[in-house]
Amino acid sequence: MRKVRFIICIILTQLLFALGASAQTQQELRDSLSMINRLIDQHPKAVKLYLRKAALNIELGDWQYALDTYSKVLDMMPGNLTALYYRGFVYQHLKRYGMARNDYELLLRLEPNHQHALMGLIVTNLADGRITAAFDDANRLVEQFPEDAQSYAVRADVEKQQNMLSPALDDIKKAIEIENVAVQKRYPVTVEDEITAYQLTAFDIYMAMKDTRSARACIDYLVKNGVPRAYLNKYYKQ
Repeated sequence: MRKVRFIICIILTQLLFALGASAQTQQELRDSLSMINRLIDQHPKAVKLYLRKAALNIELGDWQYALDTYSKVLDMMPGNLTALYYRGFVYQHLKRYGMARNDYELLLRLEPNHQHALMGLIVTNLADGRITAAFDDANRLVEQFPEDAQSYAVRADVEKQQNMLSPALDDIKKAIEIENVAVQKRYPVTVEDEITAYQLTAFDIYMAMKDTRSARACIDYLVKNGVPRAYLNKYYKQ
């Protein structure tokens, strides 16, 4: 679903960081999983091994196995924040929204400043049709993390879904402004994935507002800054 695409990308990025240098092929992933299982046999109480196993399960698309493994970690260590966060993500993927919400809310009680858990809760509530709760959580996200571009982009997604186009545009412009400053400090001539996602969100909003000139300016900006035009052809055709 496009309305939550960028939040999901953030969560998946966090997962890849948890995996470390991820294998590229299914067979390499299976080999890594076999090695982890052998290590677990030797160290059956090593929580980090179970967490890595669950992450590999997700990489392989074995969502139920990942769920079982995260649940095992939580049986061993009920307050494990990593397991709670990713189990919530797995529940959300499996459309078990009530269970996902329970995990995210518990995690936020244990760690109120867990930004990604709050974003996960917003995704879950959007998918479950709990729009008021998603909007309240999006406001809370901005209040807690006012210097983070992601906060404004998430709220813009929620506002856009509710056809609140003017505030959505204000929020996505703020996200772009913050991220532009951050990117210039890191890579002076590079447009990063976050900015690409934010510009495409702005494109969607402008199109909904029937402002095709401003919409085109968003994708022209990306092409000018190195995003392949072929990647953006479907947007130009709109």
